[in-house]
Amino acid sequence: MKKLIYVCLLLIGFSINSYAQKETSWWHFGFNAGLNFNSLSSATASDATVLTGMPQAITGYVNTYEGCFTVSTYDGELLFASDGITVYNKNGAIMPNGSGLMGDPSATQSGIVIPRPRSLTQYYVVTVPVQGSTAYGIRYSIVDMSLNGGLGDVMSTSKNIVIKSGSVGENIAAVPNDNGEDYWLLHRTAQTFSVYAVTASGISSTPHQTITNTGIIYTGTGNNLGELVVSPDYTKLLAVNWSGQQVISAVFDPATGLISGVQTQTISAVTTTYGAAFSPDGNYIYVTSAYNTPQIYRNTWAGLRSGVASTFLALGPSNIKAGIDGRLYGIRCYRPAAGGAVVSTKDLYVITNPNAGGTVMKYFPDYLIKEAYLGLPSFPAGFIRIKPQSKPFACAAHLRTYGVEIDLSGGNAPVRLEWDFGDGSAVVSQTVSLSQTEYEQQHTYVGAGSYVITVTPYKADGTKAKVISMEANVIYCTLKSNRMTRSELLNSKQQ
Repeated sequence: MKKLIYVCLLLIGFSINSYAQKETSWWHFGFNAGLNFNSLSSATASDATVLTGMPQAITGYVNTYEGCFTVSTYDGELLFASDGITVYNKNGAIMPNGSGLMGDPSATQSGIVIPRPRSLTQYYVVTVPVQGSTAYGIRYSIVDMSLNGGLGDVMSTSKNIVIKSGSVGENIAAVPNDNGEDYWLLHRTAQTFSVYAVTASGISSTPHQTITNTGIIYTGTGNNLGELVVSPDYTKLLAVNWSGQQVISAVFDPATGLISGVQTQTISAVTTTYGAAFSPDGNYIYVTSAYNTPQIYRNTWAGLRSGVASTFLALGPSNIKAGIDGRLYGIRCYRPAAGGAVVSTKDLYVITNPNAGGTVMKYFPDYLIKEAYLGLPSFPAGFIRIKPQSKPFACAAHLRTYGVEIDLSGGNAPVRLEWDFGDGSAVVSQTVSLSQTEYEQQHTYVGAGSYVITVTPYKADGTKAKVISMEANVIYCTLKSNRMTRSELLNSKQQ
């Protein structure tokens, strides 16, 4: 009798989202205002020019003066939105256990959402209270999108977990760890920055680092107001000090999680500093002044770090945020008289050339469906979502496919990839197309072992973007055959 032996060839693809794509495509902010960057059209600005690719104005779910945050899938499907107290699912309903979080709608940045490492369905929701509050501190809760029929629940057993207790600042930021899996959580209270490790097991309540700079003006709780943001390449830190009229800058290392080189600059021409944004390429910084004569200032990062004064750019925006299309979008509220009530508006401002200094800004009065106040959504500087395989392995001497997903937006867009399979074989160069985000390479490992594959994206100017890495577990496989089982692929690491 003839024996039949079948050999199974394993082709396992690893998909790594190394940068933010469409996770930031939905904005819910203000008094039920919002923007949808998945639906684009043309709009006419106040100067009668027509701007294409404008996001659709929508009715949002949150009702907030300031702090808010949203998160979407990699493909741009809204998952949930929040003001720091209540979490709304994609249909606008309050999630089970989704009320009673300890942020505050009057905090500059009431919270932020971070994908939980090693999970495809869970998110950390980090909240920050209003300045002067001593009861809440920085806390986090876990949202699981696999629950409630895919609409998500806030897990009752993982809700309002303390990260930092006592009085804290009204800011929060998150940035991917260079290990390609975890995150760093960043925060400023008064003159001190703190960094916390974010891993699959939770968010540490013990700071990874604290660093203090006495040049940061602190005369009271008003100095705890103002945004904290990180550059698109994760290496630059920008914060603003509301009543100190300051722009605070620092260098950040996403590999070590350490802040260094904290510097301050005062913009004496404004009474407050509130919002902050980087250009997509990270070379320019923009700072807004809130509702007292709303205006925007700019500088280059190099100029700011070398002591060059930030300069006035334009009147109009109270706050500003980078969109996924490489533009900056601003909203406006204003105080018509000293000491009077602040007036919210439906106005929208668009800086179309932030990489070139923001000299082209278009004004769209009454563009929004609902009114905005001060706050725009907070997002991590980037998103990582590693799709885990079940105990992946490959057989020596057999071909295997590896894949990555890359970002083509803004200053992150590469023109080629270099694949190093970690076994001494030649580096493979792969050209990047503007219409393609998924890339694969096939490789055969001759001998067993654990190999680290690195994929290095290169930009057009020759500089490197963030390196992607993955592990290849290669073993010697054997075949066992008997009369009842024609073949069985054995792998002791799978047993």
